[in-house]
Amino acid sequence: MNKYTLGLCTMGNSSAALIKDGKLIAAVEEERLSRVKNDSSFPHKSIKEVLDIGQVNINSIDTIAIYWRPWNIWSRAWFSSKEIITSSSTRQYIFNRIKKLSKPSESLNEGSWYDLFKIRQLLKEYHGLNHSKIKYYDHHITHQKYGEVMHDCAEYITLSYDGGGESYSSVLSVVKDGCRKILSKHRWPNSLGHFYSTFTGFLGFKMLEGEYKMMGLAPYGKPIWKDLILKEILNLKANGKYVLNKKICNYHAALHGDFNPILAKLFCKKREKNEIPTVEHINLASSVQAAFEEAQLHILKPAIEKYPEIKCLVLTGGCALNVTANGKILDTKYFDKVFIPPAPHDAGCSIGAALCNYDYFDPDSIRDPYQGRSYSNIEIAKELIRLTGIDPEKFIKSDENIVNITADFLEQGHLVAWFQGRSEFGPRALGCRSFLADPRNDDIREQINLKIKKRELFRPFAPSTIDLNNFKIFDLSQPSPYMNIVATVLKNEVPAVTHIDKSARVHTVNKNMNKLYYKLIKRFGELTGVPVLLNTSFNIQEPIVYSPHDAITTFLSSDVDALVIGNYFIKKEDLKCT
Repeated sequence: MNKYTLGLCTMGNSSAALIKDGKLIAAVEEERLSRVKNDSSFPHKSIKEVLDIGQVNINSIDTIAIYWRPWNIWSRAWFSSKEIITSSSTRQYIFNRIKKLSKPSESLNEGSWYDLFKIRQLLKEYHGLNHSKIKYYDHHITHQKYGEVMHDCAEYITLSYDGGGESYSSVLSVVKDGCRKILSKHRWPNSLGHFYSTFTGFLGFKMLEGEYKMMGLAPYGKPIWKDLILKEILNLKANGKYVLNKKICNYHAALHGDFNPILAKLFCKKREKNEIPTVEHINLASSVQAAFEEAQLHILKPAIEKYPEIKCLVLTGGCALNVTANGKILDTKYFDKVFIPPAPHDAGCSIGAALCNYDYFDPDSIRDPYQGRSYSNIEIAKELIRLTGIDPEKFIKSDENIVNITADFLEQGHLVAWFQGRSEFGPRALGCRSFLADPRNDDIREQINLKIKKRELFRPFAPSTIDLNNFKIFDLSQPSPYMNIVATVLKNEVPAVTHIDKSARVHTVNKNMNKLYYKLIKRFGELTGVPVLLNTSFNIQEPIVYSPHDAITTFLSSDVDALVIGNYFIKKEDLKCT
């Protein structure tokens, strides 16, 4: 039948996805190609890439599926007009935001609301003549559609929550007897995403990017201000509702570095960028995280109380990247299984929008997080010659040898840059574009942070493991294939991936999903008795590497001991001899 749908997301974490007859062919985030972190511009590069991977052109596309209905803005317009009238401190920020969103993206180098009204024009201008149908879908529906493919449950509850969709920031649904029912909607700008991002900025991290840093800092502190936050800023109401005090927690002003002085009076002085966090800063991070977790459970309570028999939960939207909160929900035992997609943030909406155009789909293709381009040894060899001058044939190994040599090298305490197969879709490195190390060596964590990643020492590293049953090191009752759930570490064998609160963001590797990485972890386990690897994203202050060019140049600028790219095993010392 060959029915092609191109899903698009822009204005946030821009991306494109290509689905053919219900099967996901490719999905790529714009940042991976532009090398601009969290690129929000119109996804021209991603569109070209997924079409190339699918070996089709724009005129093969039947439907363009958009993740947002841009005309459905009455709730936002009402709030904005109200703020313009009543709040002089917010007025200029809202005017600037409206002005920015109404400009074409090419004049901004970032996403624009205006682009959503001229999709056909942009596609024709950059990609050629196109007569596809263009369909717009509700933002939260695209989140939910994508997340719900991750399981086979007949009945389930879904919570999508983020900074905000067209009119709502959170939508709670139940699917039972084949019918979807909306249980509650939380009208924007009451937003857990805005709440968390505002405090991210107050604590000196970049908003809409550094939220995971605040989450990593939180376990070092005590939630001494949680109750105060819930009283003064994030008020929990009846029936799972909440109200955000936007005068104190002003997201739009915070984007410009403007914070209400009351925050400093209630808690502590604002942390400046690169300032060493004080005890008060750390305690505030802990308090914000604890308040977020309580609010998350509060939102879910109406579904838990009305449908106690439903034990399957789907979490999606940008707030579902809060892996600590995800783990806490699983710990409550209200649900037997919690499912989060590989890309719960807006980038995943390109897949969700495309799925909305199908009544049927291939779930295995959509659950596979490896959706970018793969590169042959020939393509890799050309880049090695061009960038390093070495003779690649001196360093080529068989599939079996590449696993054995790499496992031996890791067991000896070395750091490895690992580039294999198709690139990941979503913010996590899942064993195709990763820096790898021995998690038994606690000192390796500081080496990676100082020599390679050049990031804050309080941020934890994640473990990749292959078998939760035979090697019970993590208190996790279900697989975590996308590194989206935090679990308690039960043993002391892996200190390099154990956070200060004895937790870890676990990645369980499926043999059928990533055969080579599975073999590597298995072999490392045979050598050490610990089938776990420290896994962190292959990047240095940039988006995760996508191509051989990205991988080789990043390796050359790092202190990593070896690059394993395709079937080539290259030590840093090998390059010094050329």
